[in-house]
Amino acid sequence: MDSIKATGNTNMAVEVAQRTSISSYTKVYDGGDVTEPTAFPLGVTSGDMDLLDSIKGGRGLETKANYLSIIMTGDQAGTGTVLITGACDGGPEEGVASLAITVGSVAESGTRRWADTMVLTALTLAACSTLVADTGNSRVAKFGSDFIGLRYVKFYPTLTTITNLRIFARYF
Repeated sequence: MDSIKATGNTNMAVEVAQRTSISSYTKVYDGGDVTEPTAFPLGVTSGDMDLLDSIKGGRGLETKANYLSIIMTGDQAGTGTVLITGACDGGPEEGVASLAITVGSVAESGTRRWADTMVLTALTLAACSTLVADTGNSRVAKFGSDFIGLRYVKFYPTLTTITNLRIFARYF
């Protein structure tokens, strides 16, 4: 990236820090099981996240969220799967990833636990930019994927013993 140059009264170029934005994790899903879709019509108009929403950094027809990091919590230790889909305006829902998750011993507070293991099945054409990090290490596991060209993100959890799954996302 090029730095931005500013000139003062002495006409000397001064380097100004590169600009970056720091986002925080935002709760984007709070609940239990959701039935996965069996029909994929064109023209999806909603999702758990609308990346064009100004609160998610969207401006006009441009999203800020080209790469998302996702973390999860549950009310008790257990296992489940989460299908993550995306859609563009006028397109069908497309699979991004399927995650086999384990909510384990890493506490958020009280009985609420973090997902500390995620096993990824990438469903996107950009599979090389879809990954999990810090999985199986008794720390908070993270899922990340490229969402360039997608507007809506939807989550379809199937939980075995986890209850009240919460999913948090932030953009890069």
